[in-house]
Amino acid sequence: MKAVLKEGTDLILAFSIYYGGSESACVFAKTASEQLAGRRWDDAMLDEACRFFLEEDSVLDLATAGMADFEKTLAISFLFKFYLQVAQELKQTVNFLQNSTPENQNTKYYAQNNKSLKDQTQMIANGFHMSQDEVQRHLHESMNGHGTVQQSRVLQTIEEEEIEDGDDDTPMEGELFLALVTSNRHHAKIISIHKEDALKARGVVDVITAADVPGINDINMFANDKVQYVGQVVCAVVADTQTHADQGASRIRIYYEDLEPVLLSIQDAIKNDSFFAPVRTLEHGNVDEAFKSVDHILEGEEYIGGSDDHRIGSQTLRVIPRGEDNEMEVILSTRDPLSVQATVASAINVPSDFVMCNMECGDSSEVESPYTASLAAIGAVAALKTGHLVHSVLKQREDSSMSKHLPRFLGKYKVGCMNDGRILALDVTYYCNAGCISDHSLKVLAMSLLSSQNAYSIPNARCSVIACRTNLPPKILSHGYCFPLSGMLAELWVDAVAGRCGLSPEKVRHMHLHKQTSQTSFKPHINATNLLKCWDECVKKSSLPARTTEAKESNQVCPWLKKGFSIIPVMFPVGFIADFLNQAYVLVHIYKDGWVLITPAGNELGEETRTKMMQVASQELRIPLSYIQISETSTTIASDTSVTATSFGATAHALAVQNACQILLHRLQAIINLNPDATWRDCVQDAYRHRVCLSATGYYRSPDAVLDWDLDTGTESPEFVFGTACSEVELNCRTGEHKNVRTDIVLDVGSNISQTVNTEQIKEAFREGLELFTREDFKYFFQESHNGIQSSQTESEKSDNTPEIFNVTLLPSSPNPYMICSPKAVQEVSMFLASSVFFAIKDAILAARHHTGLPGSILLPVPVRPQHVLIACGSYMTDTARSATPKEDSVDNHISET
Repeated sequence: MKAVLKEGTDLILAFSIYYGGSESACVFAKTASEQLAGRRWDDAMLDEACRFFLEEDSVLDLATAGMADFEKTLAISFLFKFYLQVAQELKQTVNFLQNSTPENQNTKYYAQNNKSLKDQTQMIANGFHMSQDEVQRHLHESMNGHGTVQQSRVLQTIEEEEIEDGDDDTPMEGELFLALVTSNRHHAKIISIHKEDALKARGVVDVITAADVPGINDINMFANDKVQYVGQVVCAVVADTQTHADQGASRIRIYYEDLEPVLLSIQDAIKNDSFFAPVRTLEHGNVDEAFKSVDHILEGEEYIGGSDDHRIGSQTLRVIPRGEDNEMEVILSTRDPLSVQATVASAINVPSDFVMCNMECGDSSEVESPYTASLAAIGAVAALKTGHLVHSVLKQREDSSMSKHLPRFLGKYKVGCMNDGRILALDVTYYCNAGCISDHSLKVLAMSLLSSQNAYSIPNARCSVIACRTNLPPKILSHGYCFPLSGMLAELWVDAVAGRCGLSPEKVRHMHLHKQTSQTSFKPHINATNLLKCWDECVKKSSLPARTTEAKESNQVCPWLKKGFSIIPVMFPVGFIADFLNQAYVLVHIYKDGWVLITPAGNELGEETRTKMMQVASQELRIPLSYIQISETSTTIASDTSVTATSFGATAHALAVQNACQILLHRLQAIINLNPDATWRDCVQDAYRHRVCLSATGYYRSPDAVLDWDLDTGTESPEFVFGTACSEVELNCRTGEHKNVRTDIVLDVGSNISQTVNTEQIKEAFREGLELFTREDFKYFFQESHNGIQSSQTESEKSDNTPEIFNVTLLPSSPNPYMICSPKAVQEVSMFLASSVFFAIKDAILAARHHTGLPGSILLPVPVRPQHVLIACGSYMTDTARSATPKEDSVDNHISET
C-alpha cells in the first residue's frame, strides 16, 4: 500500500493497493485505488477503502477455495494497520479515533479501549502499532533512501530435493541404474505395457516387470494385472546411467481400464464397509447402563487431517550379485534389515542366508519409507536378470507420491457426563485411512487403542479402532507410532465435556487422572503415583495459577493480543503390541588394547540412543566414553535383528548393552581382584593371556505382555511413561498468528542415564509435535505424467516455532521391579505433549470471543492454522469479509461454532 498526501494536510493525492500470495505477481486493486484519491485520511476513508477493496472482482476471483474469509479478513487488517501507521506519522491518530461518527461502526469497534491500544503499543510484537521510536526510525530511513525490509511469511511451499544421477560416488564398473514406472490410476486393470520404445532408448539394458520375478511378487513390488493406488510400481527400467534410465521410463506406455469402486476417504470406506480385519475393541464396565444415568450425553466427530512427514528422505541402495548360487549383497540404510533380507530372499526364491544386508550409516532423524524392502527386492530381481550390480534411488519426490503423507484419523465419540464434569460413560471409535495394504497398521492401531483414553480413568468405556482399506498408498504411521493422534482425540472429547459443563478444561482433566492405584482395560493394577507427581510438579514449576491470573488482566486490557494457557497430561505404554518385537540384541567386543566396540542388532539408531548405549557401557565397565565405539550392523553379524521403529528401541538396546557388559565384567572380575591397582588396559591384556573370552552377546526382552482380545484380559505393558506439559501462547487476533511464549514439561523417564540427552530428545520431539498440531495443512492434487507420479503440495510453515522459554524437568529416577536400569522412551509422549499449544491457542481464542461478546465454545480443526484462528476469533473485520464472500467459499465447514 502506498499513499501520497498533500504536504501539510491529510488530503490523499494518490493511493495504490497491490495484493497477492504465492502467485508469481501481485494484483493491482484498480477501482479501490482510484476511488480513494481526493479523500481525507480519516475513519470514513477507511470504511470506503475496505468496501471498495472487497468489491474488487479480482479479489473475489483470486481467493483460494475454502480460505476466502481468512484472506479477505487478513487484507482488511492490513489496511487498518496501514491506516494507523500513516495516522501516527501525521501525529493525529488519537484525534481521528475520537472524531469517529456513530455511522462508522467499524472505527468505533477499533476505538474500543483506545487508551489500551496506545498503552500496549510497545507490547505488540507483530508491529500492528508502531512506537514513536519506530516511527522516527522509519522516517529517518525513508529520508536517507533506505527502504524497510519486509519479512514475508511463506504460506505455501513445495519442497523438492535435487538428486544427481545415481549418487555422489563414482559408478562402479558394470553398474546399472534403475528407474521406477508407477501408476497414475487409483484403481484400474492393466490392459498392456508397451516397452518397445523404452528398449530402443540410449543406454537402456532391460525393462523389469512382474513376469521377471522368480519368487513371490509382493504387492509393493510390481502390480500384476491391476493397480490399486496412484504411485504403485508397474515396471522398472534398467540402464547404464540414471539419466538414461529416467529417459527410458518416460517412453513406457501403459494402458488401463478403470475399475470401481474408487475409495479415497474414510467416509468412502465406511460407506462401502471396506475395512481390514480384525476390528479391535476394548470394553470395561457397563457402558449401555451408564449412559442411562448421566445428566448429559455428548456426541460428535473429530477429524484429524493428514500431514506430510518431511523427515522421509531419499532411499539409496545397491544390490550386488555374488557367486553362482544367486547370492545377493544389499547395501542400504534401513531400520529393519531382517525384513529387507526376507523380502529379497522370497522375491528371488533363495534361502535367507543367501542374502546379506550391510547397513550404511544414514540420517537417523529421517523416517524410513515402507518401500525400502520392496525397492531392494526390485533391485535384486534386476541384478539377477542382468547379472550386474544395480544402483537404485527412490527420490524424495517419488517417495512423496507413494507413501510420504501420513494418514487421516476420524474419531466418533459418545460421552456421558454429570453436571459436575464427571465422565461416567464413553463409547468411541477411531478410524484410520490405512491405504490399500494393512502392513503394520493393525499393530500400530492396537497400540493406539491401548492408549486411547490417555491418562484418564473412565469407569465405563468402550473403545474400538478400525483400519480403513482405500485406494491410497500404504501409510507409514511414523509420527509417534500414531499415539499423538489417538491421544489428541481423547483430549478433544475431554475438552468438549468441560465446555458443556461450564468448567475449566484443567479441572476436568485433573478430575479424571489415574490415581495412585488404578487400572486399565488390560492391566488390573497400575501405580500412577508418578503421573500425579508430574502434574503437581508441572503446575508448580510453571506457576500456572499466578500466570493465568495475570493473563486474564492482560486480556481485558488489550483487545487484539490475547494470552492462552493449557496443561495436558500423558500416560503411554512402552513397547510394541506384538510381543516378539519387544527384544534387542547387541554384540560387545573388548580388544586387547582396551577399546570397546558395540554392534547393535538394529540400525539407524539415533544419536541419543547411541549416546545412551555408550553411557551404559561406560557406567557398567567403569571406563571413559572415549574408549567406546558403536558399529553399524549386518545380517551376517546378527541374525535376529529387530525393527527400531519406536523409541522403545532406545530402551531395549541400552538394557541389552547393560547385560553384555555385566557378563564381561563378571569374567574380568577374577583378574581385577588379583591386581586391584591395575589399569583397564592391563586387566584386559591379562585376561587375554589367561584365555578369558572378551566378547559377549547382550540380550534384552521385555516381560511378557499377554493379550487376549476376545476375553479382554492380560497385561498391556509392564511400563508406562508419565508426563505433563503446560504451554502459554500469545495470539494476535488480527492475523491468527501465535507466538509460543513458554512451555514447561515434566516427564518420568525412569533411570535418567543422561539428563542432557533426554532433555534434547524431548525438545526435538516436541518441535515435531508442533508441526503436527499447529503448522501443517496437507493438501494434494494428482497430475498425470509419463510415470504417474503424484504431484503434491503441502501448505505448511516449517519455521522454528520453539517456545521462547522452554523448561524440561525430569523426575528423579524411579524404581522398576522388572529392570535394574530402566531408561524409558520419550519420543512419542513428547510429540503428543505439543498438543498443549493447540489447546492454549483455543483458550486464547475464547478470550478474544469473550472480549467481543461472541458466544462460548468452538470446534477447531486439527491441525489449526492461522486462517482458522482468525475466523474463530471473530471481529467486525471478519464479519465484513464474510459479507463479501460467496456462500460456497465460506470456511464455516472448518470452524463450527456452538
